[in-house]
Amino acid sequence: MTKIVFVSEGLITKQDLEVRGIPQMFDEFKEYGVEYAFTEDLGALNKAGGNMREANLRLEKEGPDWVEHTPQFLESIRDADIIIMHYSGADRRFFEAAQRLKLLCVMRSGVENVDMKAAKEHGVTVCASPGRAAEPVADFAVTLMLALMRRLPRNDMGGKGEWKDSVMGLEGMMKNSTVSLLGFGAIARKVAKRLQGFGCSIITYDPWADPETAKKMDVEIVGTIEELFQRADFLSVHARLTPENHGMINERLLTLMKPTAYLVNTARAGLIDEEALIKALEEHVIAGAGIDVFSDEPLPDGHPFLKLDNIIATPHVAGNGGDFILRSIESPLNEIRHYFKEEPYSYKMN
Repeated sequence: MTKIVFVSEGLITKQDLEVRGIPQMFDEFKEYGVEYAFTEDLGALNKAGGNMREANLRLEKEGPDWVEHTPQFLESIRDADIIIMHYSGADRRFFEAAQRLKLLCVMRSGVENVDMKAAKEHGVTVCASPGRAAEPVADFAVTLMLALMRRLPRNDMGGKGEWKDSVMGLEGMMKNSTVSLLGFGAIARKVAKRLQGFGCSIITYDPWADPETAKKMDVEIVGTIEELFQRADFLSVHARLTPENHGMINERLLTLMKPTAYLVNTARAGLIDEEALIKALEEHVIAGAGIDVFSDEPLPDGHPFLKLDNIIATPHVAGNGGDFILRSIESPLNEIRHYFKEEPYSYKMN
């Protein structure tokens, strides 16, 4: 008997799963002899004083070692062969308790909430779900480009109580513009697909980009990150955050951009040197920015990002479109199929 345990961090409830019929989705594995169970791990949430956003951000920044698991939770995963989780903290105690664990499926694009060293030491395969928010994030990235280009925040008259006169010549258009994609993973490729009908040129910088895929999508791979920034009318960030590229979008790269160019970030806040971006916006080194992710969330009152008039700042909502639970369970189900069929995993992280 193979036991599959869904671990909730308090955000996704048992009722959330049941109303979507998710427990019944595991019936496809009946021939392999499976048992499904649900458990809760509120260790991170409780440690963060019940603030889910704070708990999730701390897991992303610090990893799982600060999480305090209850003995009851650790006992509930002791006989699990497969665990599916979202934002719970999988630290060393987690892996020591889950003595039979072979596969850990994380319903997120990253695995910052997993102690990968401990996973390896205990022989556990960790799989992520990098495409789970790809569609809504791609939608949102293009939305920000269009809103910046057409100056929607400044032109919006809703709630203002008065008519605004338009000014000719201040707005651009997508046709004949160059969109630079920093990274060419799942989300960047979906952005490129959405942009193809606008008549713009699309270029990317990604050392791991597949040339054949790029060619089929009519996307040019450039040789340096400097060229990507220099040619951009829009620079959309889609890179994974690593210790090596933290703060990679710095003052040097920003000053290479055209004064008419826009920067869009729906990826990770840590990729941008925020002080350098604020300076670039204040001094009009670039025309503006659309930012959905920030190093400090929520932003404190009076923060420059909340006062500048050439930025669209949104509260980390790019991935919110559609039913995120149904989107997020797709990848774990697929990995479990690979597990039983002894096939290579789609998104193995170790």
